[in-house]
Amino acid sequence: MKLKPIVALPVCDRLAYILSWGSRIFDHQKQMVAAVERRLAKAIEAGRCEYTFVKGARYHLNFNIKLHSGSKALVQVGALQPQRQKGGIRVLVNPSKWLPGDVELLHRTLRRLIGEVEYDELMKHPRINVVDFAVDIQHANLDRMLVTYTNAQQHTVFGKRMSKNGRVETYNFGSVSSDYMTSVYDKRAERIHAALCQLAKHRNGGGLGRESLKANLIKQFHAALDEPERMRVEVRGKKLRGLHLAKLAQLSNRFKRFGFTMLDADGAGLDELTKLAFISICQQYDLKTALTAFKNSRQARKVRKFWRDRQATWWKPEPMWQQACDALRDLGLFPAEAFVDDDEQPAARPKKRR
Repeated sequence: MKLKPIVALPVCDRLAYILSWGSRIFDHQKQMVAAVERRLAKAIEAGRCEYTFVKGARYHLNFNIKLHSGSKALVQVGALQPQRQKGGIRVLVNPSKWLPGDVELLHRTLRRLIGEVEYDELMKHPRINVVDFAVDIQHANLDRMLVTYTNAQQHTVFGKRMSKNGRVETYNFGSVSSDYMTSVYDKRAERIHAALCQLAKHRNGGGLGRESLKANLIKQFHAALDEPERMRVEVRGKKLRGLHLAKLAQLSNRFKRFGFTMLDADGAGLDELTKLAFISICQQYDLKTALTAFKNSRQARKVRKFWRDRQATWWKPEPMWQQACDALRDLGLFPAEAFVDDDEQPAARPKKRR
């Protein structure tokens, strides 16, 4: 029995934000960075942090904060050009992997490194550089589906990954140089691949000597195999240029640009050759190209009806962008003041002269 796809609520999958630490003209950044470096050395010695290498980094200090979930928060301190980079601290996190307590641990560690009062004040005015919002769809087979993306300057798919047996695993829409990139991919295949990579990594490194580790990795692999089909739709804001949190909800809802056609659904029939040709052109190029190719043919009406009758009724993207912004707010990472536009902040009352 074919199960109906279930659309989950959006989540924040990746987030990079800037804090204005050390970006004022009169700030003595060398002394500020040196003080953080001394405190960081103690945190590394205690095992709470670790140095990391970042290719092309524009910061003096690059390190990871180890979180309870096993994920890491990349923190970069001391911008080489603080005014131009809009802040001296950059934090990159993956909130979708967090467990309870990770937010508190991140805050506690940064308060120790930066200073409690100063850090809490900085967090009231963060600026967003990167944000990825994702929506998971259970019981959805990407290989039995046509994916369309509208309102793009280029309608072609710039990246598509297929498995060895020809199964479609990933579609990427947009341009490599654009501010946004959108993607639809097989989440189950990604999890199986990740589990296999872990097995290979520990085997090659000789780390499978312990039976408990070996059993755990094999268990993870079987869990990935047993997971139902799952597809992920992602909207990745790659270059938000220090956007205020309050303005995030005002951006265009790019989830609305996606459309899905279920090839297994009922509808008008096509002969097998025409059906394969239509699907192949859609997957290789896009829907617009496919419909144009059949425009003056005898099958034009049937092709259009075939596509129209199979539109996914479960895809309702209208509220998704606001839901994604709400998910970011609900993380508890930023205080309530961070979501209020600076122009709407109540003006401070002038002090009375004595």
